[in-house]
Amino acid sequence: MANDEKTPQKARKPSRLLQRSSLVVYLIVVLAVLVVVNVLANRHDKSWDWTKSHRYTLSAESVKILSELNKPLHLILFDRSSNFGAARQFFDRYQRQSRLVNVQYIDPDRHPAEARQYKIQSYGSIVVQSGDQQQIVTNMTEQDVTNAIVRVLKGAKKIVYFVAGDGERSPDDNGRNGYSALKSALESENFTVKTLVLAQTPAVPKDCAALIVAGPTHPLLAPEVTAIEDYINGGGDALFMVNPETNGPLINYLDTQLDIKLTPDVVVDTSGIGRLFGASELMPVVAHYDQHPITANMHQVATLFPYARTVEPGTIANSRAVVTPLLETTPDSFAATHFANNQVHVNPASDRHGPLTLGVAGTLPTVSSGVGLQNVGDSTEARFVVYGSPDIVSNAIIDFQGNRDLFLNTMDWLAGQQKFITIRPTPPTGAPVNITAGQMRGLFLMFLIGLPVLIILIGIGVNLKRRTL
Repeated sequence: MANDEKTPQKARKPSRLLQRSSLVVYLIVVLAVLVVVNVLANRHDKSWDWTKSHRYTLSAESVKILSELNKPLHLILFDRSSNFGAARQFFDRYQRQSRLVNVQYIDPDRHPAEARQYKIQSYGSIVVQSGDQQQIVTNMTEQDVTNAIVRVLKGAKKIVYFVAGDGERSPDDNGRNGYSALKSALESENFTVKTLVLAQTPAVPKDCAALIVAGPTHPLLAPEVTAIEDYINGGGDALFMVNPETNGPLINYLDTQLDIKLTPDVVVDTSGIGRLFGASELMPVVAHYDQHPITANMHQVATLFPYARTVEPGTIANSRAVVTPLLETTPDSFAATHFANNQVHVNPASDRHGPLTLGVAGTLPTVSSGVGLQNVGDSTEARFVVYGSPDIVSNAIIDFQGNRDLFLNTMDWLAGQQKFITIRPTPPTGAPVNITAGQMRGLFLMFLIGLPVLIILIGIGVNLKRRTL
């Protein structure tokens, strides 16, 4: 009997040894897998952004700008060392797009000489540097950093002149119809904004990169239009945004010299699309864009054209100007010719049906020298753009979907900076989670009661399983 009782105990020893050996092998395999995964993760960094606004992913503009770098770009963060960890997550997104992006992290308290060299005034300042161009931003957001990158890559600032003196929109006006937000947008894109009273100046300054005539409420005088004509003939670039009521020598010049058809009408959109955005029938929503560098990247955004008139290529035979349509309304729109005092009457039987063109772009060969801009674009031709509404970039409308991008793309095209034409990054928006009182109680029960109970039950189950072995 004694020998019979010892036999099972001897038989158990190899079994326990085998179990322990298997456990050791299993742990070694798990550790080896973890090491391999860690090495691969370090060599092939990959992240996923599941936020609704993609706040942890660079925008298409940032990716485009970085992918086209042809010279080193330096980003230098001056901040406390304790903040470098979070900052690296932000700047790594830029470095992943180009090997030409170099990032430095400097603590101004430990390296005061470098802080004085770059004239750093506050923690969190970022120096953006490329070649001999440098910008400093104080907010670590994609919008601010990418705008600074654009400014240093564009080089010297270009001057934009707004024509004044005939009731035009003002870049210094903070009201709903003013252009102060537009001025800020231009300055963020490395333009300098000035005003020009043509009635007091016989010619457009030669440092003008682009001339803007925005919604004059009074007809421009003949000498003013002559100054604009001389500027464009000399290779100058210009943007015109005209009201339905705009008339006089300026409209005649656009028609006869630049081959642009400007019918006195008001566009009415009866499609109902505008109501989705809180817009009336007198604020056509544009979602169809023709093929042109200005609108090449805008096919997924809409633009709003409040109180607009039609602007179309003309029909002058053998015209020197080459004019291209840019954007069109929906088919359910009309060009109403009966309007006065903001009262518009549509006659479906006689008014033209959509789609209707609201903007055109064109070129004109240079016919004189020594007049116009400082050769920032193609000096052999002038570029011009005409839109049928000055309200598209007013303070009240500029932030509507693609309106800001449409205008800035227009300015980049006029200034010969096509590679910067794109959709700009938007400020990150929060996505708050609204939880009811009942949901809060459910979360409380799940995490503070349910989860501990589940762990206890799993422990009991494992213990019972071991006893049966």
